[in-house]
Amino acid sequence: MHRFLVIEAKRLLPLLFLLVLLVSLSIYDNFFREYPVVAPEDELENAVTFVTADQGMLSVPASFQVIDSTEDWNRFEEEYTALPDYPFNPAYEYAISALNGEIKSVQVFPQEDGIIQVQVKVVEQPNSYHLVTIEREKIGEAARWLFLDDNDRILQEILLPGEEGEPQESAGPAESATDD
Repeated sequence: MHRFLVIEAKRLLPLLFLLVLLVSLSIYDNFFREYPVVAPEDELENAVTFVTADQGMLSVPASFQVIDSTEDWNRFEEEYTALPDYPFNPAYEYAISALNGEIKSVQVFPQEDGIIQVQVKVVEQPNSYHLVTIEREKIGEAARWLFLDDNDRILQEILLPGEEGEPQESAGPAESATDD
């Protein structure tokens, strides 16, 4: 009879090992749980999805840029060498950077004159940057980019393409208030 119990104990060891693994996995899931991203109930009209290429901490003056060419991307990388390398492809995407801010949403509104109005909502975050990419086909080639704060005040306006291929920039009324 003693021998019978020894044989049964050997057979239970794999089950005991699996039980320990199951308990360990359950404990791990409780500590490192990732909650699913739930879309807000009040979906924005004409919202465009964007991909965050990079974000982090950077101590520079506040600015917003729309990058649509390899030359602009190279200038951006040279100016901010602390940013990690990203394989930007100007044939398929635009890159949008917000220095001292975080991009919350991007909306597209077609206009009567054929130029697309792109509204980029930005939340102020000191000493940080946010770099996102948007598919070029969702915007088109001619666009008026408006960077707006929480109160829908224009922080900056960029027209693409500008005269002679250069982007035109103009500051909104809110930019002078942030200099004080």
